[in-house]
Amino acid sequence: MTHLRPIFGSAVLGMFFTAHGAWAGVTPNDVWQDWRDYMQGMGYKLTATEDSKDTTLAVSNIQFDFAADADQGQMSLSLETLNFVQNGDGSVSVVMPAVMPVVVEITPAGPDAKAIRMALSINQNGYDMQVTGDPADMTSTYSAGALGLNLDQLTVGDESYGAQNALLNVAMMDVRNTTTSRLGNMRSYDQNATVASVTYNMRFKNPDEPALAVIEGTTKNLKMASDGVLPLGLAQVSDMAGMLRAGMDASGKITGGNSTVTLNIEDPANGDVAVAAATESSTLTVETSADGLSYAGTRQGTAVSVQSPELPAALSFAIDNAAFNLSAPVTKSPDPQNFALGLNMDGLALSDPTWGLIDPQGALPRDPANLTLDLSGKLTLLMDYFDPQTAESMANSGTLPGQLDMFQLNSLIIEALGAKLTGNGTVNFDNATSEPDPGTLKPVGAVDLKLTGGSALLDTLVASGLVPAQTAMGARMILGIFAVPDAAQDTLKSRLEFTRDGSILANGQRIK
Repeated sequence: MTHLRPIFGSAVLGMFFTAHGAWAGVTPNDVWQDWRDYMQGMGYKLTATEDSKDTTLAVSNIQFDFAADADQGQMSLSLETLNFVQNGDGSVSVVMPAVMPVVVEITPAGPDAKAIRMALSINQNGYDMQVTGDPADMTSTYSAGALGLNLDQLTVGDESYGAQNALLNVAMMDVRNTTTSRLGNMRSYDQNATVASVTYNMRFKNPDEPALAVIEGTTKNLKMASDGVLPLGLAQVSDMAGMLRAGMDASGKITGGNSTVTLNIEDPANGDVAVAAATESSTLTVETSADGLSYAGTRQGTAVSVQSPELPAALSFAIDNAAFNLSAPVTKSPDPQNFALGLNMDGLALSDPTWGLIDPQGALPRDPANLTLDLSGKLTLLMDYFDPQTAESMANSGTLPGQLDMFQLNSLIIEALGAKLTGNGTVNFDNATSEPDPGTLKPVGAVDLKLTGGSALLDTLVASGLVPAQTAMGARMILGIFAVPDAAQDTLKSRLEFTRDGSILANGQRIK
């Protein structure tokens, strides 16, 4: 799980600038000390030079060292100067330069690993940051007309890459953030932020290869809201398992309006590739606690096009609505815990030129396709897979962190090409044998499936020449083994049963 460290480090840096503040009647030194306590309590090593004069505390040469095990490598982040200025009303202003250099250095473990150094700059225009409140209830407000992040130089080992090979530009307009932080046995917080628009531009090129990749995108009306509680002290920032055991409970939601993204690969040797996607709106929700981890997301009005040398024309499609949800346990327990997975896609429609590539004769029904998948179940988590040492052991051994106890197909609906497949069922797994084989699942239960319009679809595929008649005959024979006719026209149903002796039955007939 070492890859979580830079991601989590970036999140904590954001909290550093937005989540903590001063309170009426305190000095800039008190504010800075609270920041230090927060960062060090999260497992970071922080060093800086402090210079206090009159009403201003200048903090320079700031460096965060992300502590980790020696065999996991190291990461550090350096800033130049922050000024904490006492105001007459008891608040404190945090003053940063309009252009603030940031240096990130990553030293991977291993004798052959190459060190990475990124020189970045944070650009701010028309910004203001004020911190107010009292020691147990602090509020920070931040606003900026423009906020940007640029990659100025990338160094890998002894090689340096400029903008022609490694480019990153992010620009945010009309940025506003308000965060309240409260101290007790835990540190609780709630945060709300809005960004009128985000644009980004990334460019990647290996100097030894001719291919060039460029990614550009925009998002409008970005909104972020989060709240939770965090432990006051942690030995290592990458130890998510330790944070969860100590009581971490956090949730957040991001919503976005119209967004676009393009990927263009210029490759003189193999041909150019172009991908473009646009979405009218989207949401992403995340919840993390000792009770589990969950994600949920939605997208509305999505359109995608792909052009590659292998295609005579662009492949394009649109989706009216798409959604997903995923929840899983995160802490080791002898008792089975719940998990769930859901996928939903409404109105998947191919463009006419794309249909022309697949079905030039127009024989297939071109109604939009729909998909619904709703899974849930129980599993016993045998390891804390967020623990850094456990994660490394799992990666080296290929060991799974848990065992499946129950699987429930609540709903399966696939509608496409004039046919419809539905299903549901429940299967339990016997893990109580004296010598369990972790590579073998022992299911007991049943799954019911129904297919409507399958025979008509096969006839259409054969008549259009898309599927050879012999292949269709083989498909009908397989369906005859696993399914039986239903009362409704052109409808097949199948009940797959899994027994305790290891047998599999299809509609009462043993197939294994």
